[in-house]
Amino acid sequence: MASTDLSSILSASKDLTKHLLNSKPPDLPSVNLSLEQIEAQSRRLVSKHNAAGDVDKANYLLAQASVNGSALSQSIAHLNASTTFSSSSLQPLQDTDVSSFLRHAHEQNLISTIEHGRKETQESFYRMLEDRTARDWEVKKKRLFEQLGASVPVAASTTSLAASTMGMSSSTMKKQLSSSAPLSLQMHTKMLAYDRTIVALNSARLGGTSFPIVHALIDAANNNNQIVFMFTVLANITQEPPSLPPLEHASAHILNSPVFERKYAKAYLTSQTPAISLRKQIASGARQALEEQYLSIIQRTVHSHPSEAQLGGDPSTANLVRAFCAVRFYRQGEWLSGLELVKGTPVWAQVFFLVRVGEVSEAFQVLMRVKDAVDAREPGFIDAFRIWAESTERSLPRSIRDQLAGVYNAHMLQAQTTDPFKLALYKLVARLDAGRRSIPNVTTTTEDWLWMQFAMVDESSSDENDESSLASLTKVLLAYGERHFEPAIGTGGQKSGLWASVLLMCGQFERAVASLWDHDSGGSLQVEAVHLAVALAYHGLLRVSSKAEGSDVDILTLSPSTTGVQHIPSLALHTLIWRYIRQFVKMDAKEGLQYVYILPLSADQPSPPGVGREQLEAAWELVRRIIVMANGGPMWEELVGGVRGDGTRFPGVIPTHLPLLRLSLSSSSNTYPSPQALSSSSSFGPPTLQTSDYKSQILLPTASSLLSNDRLTEAIKLYDLAGEYDTVVGCLAQALGNLVTSGSTTSGLGAGGMTWSATGDQQDRTKELEKTAREILTLYERLGRGTGFGVSGPSGSNTGGKDRDACVKLLKILEASERGRDGHVERALEIIESTALVPLDVATTSGKESEVDVMKVTKKAEEFTQQHEALQRCLPVYLVLCMDALTGVASKIKSGGGVHAGEAQRHATLAILRKKSRALMVYAGLLKYRMSPEVYGYLARGDVEIAL
Repeated sequence: MASTDLSSILSASKDLTKHLLNSKPPDLPSVNLSLEQIEAQSRRLVSKHNAAGDVDKANYLLAQASVNGSALSQSIAHLNASTTFSSSSLQPLQDTDVSSFLRHAHEQNLISTIEHGRKETQESFYRMLEDRTARDWEVKKKRLFEQLGASVPVAASTTSLAASTMGMSSSTMKKQLSSSAPLSLQMHTKMLAYDRTIVALNSARLGGTSFPIVHALIDAANNNNQIVFMFTVLANITQEPPSLPPLEHASAHILNSPVFERKYAKAYLTSQTPAISLRKQIASGARQALEEQYLSIIQRTVHSHPSEAQLGGDPSTANLVRAFCAVRFYRQGEWLSGLELVKGTPVWAQVFFLVRVGEVSEAFQVLMRVKDAVDAREPGFIDAFRIWAESTERSLPRSIRDQLAGVYNAHMLQAQTTDPFKLALYKLVARLDAGRRSIPNVTTTTEDWLWMQFAMVDESSSDENDESSLASLTKVLLAYGERHFEPAIGTGGQKSGLWASVLLMCGQFERAVASLWDHDSGGSLQVEAVHLAVALAYHGLLRVSSKAEGSDVDILTLSPSTTGVQHIPSLALHTLIWRYIRQFVKMDAKEGLQYVYILPLSADQPSPPGVGREQLEAAWELVRRIIVMANGGPMWEELVGGVRGDGTRFPGVIPTHLPLLRLSLSSSSNTYPSPQALSSSSSFGPPTLQTSDYKSQILLPTASSLLSNDRLTEAIKLYDLAGEYDTVVGCLAQALGNLVTSGSTTSGLGAGGMTWSATGDQQDRTKELEKTAREILTLYERLGRGTGFGVSGPSGSNTGGKDRDACVKLLKILEASERGRDGHVERALEIIESTALVPLDVATTSGKESEVDVMKVTKKAEEFTQQHEALQRCLPVYLVLCMDALTGVASKIKSGGGVHAGEAQRHATLAILRKKSRALMVYAGLLKYRMSPEVYGYLARGDVEIAL
């Protein structure tokens, strides 16, 4: 059995090399060596190998990388791995060695704990990575759909529908709303209200006056309390008055009116952090907005409980607060426990609520009424409160502050029965213990807590790390995040806008806009996000991102700060505006332009360098895009302007609003010669901001884009408005040539010819282009435009005159084609002959009627290359058209039609037609290779038909 196994193994080993033996060339001998011989040969080869040379080469290469190869080799050679583990650690433990056993168990527990923690951390990391990837993918997918213009199913399913209906005409709106839900009507009404506000803002800017944009937005958002509060916060921060006196008022001269536009741009944009005066104003405005909100809550509470309040006839705020305290704390004939009563009244609660609504002076009067009792319990507090109330920054001298701090720390914090409102007043007046941000039974709501934080903000120090600074409060609120102020995603609740209001209070204006625009909110607040950004940009409180920093997906960009305190937010305003207007810009481009006019407001932003110019270019690009996307017709001319039949121009919406785009009118184009517009364009905006030419930035690039999109009529109108009259004629020539050639290919070559038939759309297009071309050529001829003087081609030829001549001949070709379709072949032949494109009027030299003057035809063929390029492309068309006309006339004569009285006259006419047909064939033969064989064959068949 063993010998059988060994023999099978030997045969199998020989089979391993059988394929090598079969594939080797026959001239190579076989090598059969035993194991000993192979080992000996290997050792011989090794002995011949120069190892030292390789080591030297290796050391040379390693030395170039600053590696000492020889030293490393010596270190490795002297390495003793036997002492890596100490012998004591590898000794077995004795049964009686309790300390070693405990130490070993402790080490094993540590190792297992570390390993278990490592595994948990790894699993948690991969689980979080998977969840974050899935969540980010959903967000990016929604943004991608929104970027592509697709509707994303969200909670507010009618948002995209409402956004797409903004700015529609009344008839379009009725058709859309007839099949819409009531919510879409509500959304549409809201968007129209905001739109009217933007129109009024731009009108005021165009007139050089200020406009209370924030209060106008408050009026537009009167159905949403949280949004009204958000805009109220901004109104208090910007200190914008509700309205301005009309200019007709004696003291309301334009030079005396307040300036709102870009008022805070210098304080907000010149450095990475706002100026200290602006930070104080932000904190003060946030506090005032919360105070106004709470006053309305007190009023509603008191009026809803008249019997408990017992308000009486005193209209003061102190009496209102007294009634509010009675409603809230008085039960069954006694005050709730925990309140410290002074002369039977919860004075501390009343004083706190008066401070809470911003009535500090009335709070001091309440304290003065019970001064003796308060001084007996809290000596020095009333004097400190008076100093605090009279201070513009609501601060105390250091000595008084330390005195109150001593009382606060020694008695109130340790006492069990301290009135919480007295504790809050001490904390508030002396700005104590800023790190402890909540007060039990006082900061019971989010708004109360927020008011307490902003009331304790102190910007007297320039240190941003101070706990009482606005920057520190902003850090805390950002760390809390949106989840503490808005419903969690997936719970079914929609955003109310509270988080955006909180961000506004902190001065995080860009984050506030991005929060409202966030797709996770279901798009219900995107309208407010756009208009909040407009208001911020108008007041100079919005930092826009540059192209290098911005993203095509996210509108918010967080750039690292050089101070390292926090990131600097910036907003892609042009992306935000375009995403908002693009769904309705086709239906109502004028309304979309109103939002584009907002972009140049940020042209004065100093950093990053060049971002201001980028905003102007983005606005110009959007204007060009809107012109291209807008539907043609009278509404399109209403955008850019147009030309009346007498050659005079009428202005469009865009030329009227050029000052808002920082554009100047071109002196050569004269697109809008109104002196009012010229004067406004010269006086608008900062004097250091350079304006650009409307012609070069808008008209010419848009015309080129329209021309590439095969929208010739609109492109020609823009070139005409730009004063490029020779370009207009050249475009007409190319368009007419394309129209002639494209029309000839629809019916093919056959008995009916190529040009007698056309589709209905093609006929409409032909008539529209013909009408436009004839009107322009007639007008230019009367006004002397488009003559080509001063415009020469490469060879010095007059290209303008050549284009005009080509347009006239191409129009005649189209007219001849139309006459042929109507059956008027004689008139069609006359029109073709008037173009002089085909040598049909050549005389014979031999006197034979059937012969043609070949020399004249040849000369005409040689002149073909000097014709306009459009006419050269139309050669097959007008040759076939001419032949069809000749055959049509000949057929009429042969059938006895026409006005030919006698047989002799009929034969003479046929002879002339034969001669013209032969001239055409000679001419076509000389230009044979410029046409397809089918065209030449068709001409030959027509010539034969005429000759028969």
